[in-house]
Amino acid sequence: MIRSVPPPCLAENGPLRTEEDQCFWKALVDLAAMENANQAEMAAFVGVSQGYVSKILAGKQAPKPALRRRFAAFFKLSYEDMVALGRERLESQAYVSEGAGAKRYHVRDPLYGGDAAGRPQASATDFAALKSLLRDLRAREVHQASYTEVPLREATGSMGGGSTETGDRALTYLSFRTDWIRSKGNPEYMTVIRAFGDSMEPTIPDGSVVLIDEGRRQFVKNKVYYLRYNGQMYIKRLVERDGRLAIASDNDPNLLLVSDADDFEIIGRCIWSARELD
Repeated sequence: MIRSVPPPCLAENGPLRTEEDQCFWKALVDLAAMENANQAEMAAFVGVSQGYVSKILAGKQAPKPALRRRFAAFFKLSYEDMVALGRERLESQAYVSEGAGAKRYHVRDPLYGGDAAGRPQASATDFAALKSLLRDLRAREVHQASYTEVPLREATGSMGGGSTETGDRALTYLSFRTDWIRSKGNPEYMTVIRAFGDSMEPTIPDGSVVLIDEGRRQFVKNKVYYLRYNGQMYIKRLVERDGRLAIASDNDPNLLLVSDADDFEIIGRCIWSARELD
């Protein structure tokens, strides 16, 4: 049955007053139980007394943010993932939220069984579910450390008559190896767009996705850029002819000379492209 009053540590006047407090505490308690964590080792790792760790695990004390991150590191998780793990556990493990405003959790009884000494023990099924969640979180952290996501914008670049699509909304994200993309520049300034037209073939085929580094806007001869020219968006090669800047296509010998009167801006340099095979 659902208790009419939540456990003291989850009560409104208890030490765990926010949803984030409760989620972190839940993850900490469950991970400590599953991994049979030694409180003395936990205390030494995070830099507090064993008695203080005991109070935190009992829900009698809410640790400060810096200490929470050290606890998360003890279990090889980020603090954000630890809170997410606790939230998943609270919402799936016979807990329900009640009341208006901030979410609070009441617990069905019993959540755990106990051993002869009264120590809480989770069932094998419960531990299996927790291990599965933990495995997924750690796999995601490994992926995030190895790969960097770059947004694919709704903007397009023309390799022909020009495009007016300049939308900044992210349609999805593409993952690039972090070591590779950082060797090219700062990923925070990068975006991916779709390119249409055949004037840049064979360098960039029609329908390609193109990685743009918007942190590299300075003109370098013979490089390919995403640019605005008189209200239209293009992906073109920039060259120099007779001391003037010119827009070039890779399969057309004609050049378009840029004058001071033109509306011209380099948005970023094109550094990678790919396309699906038909």
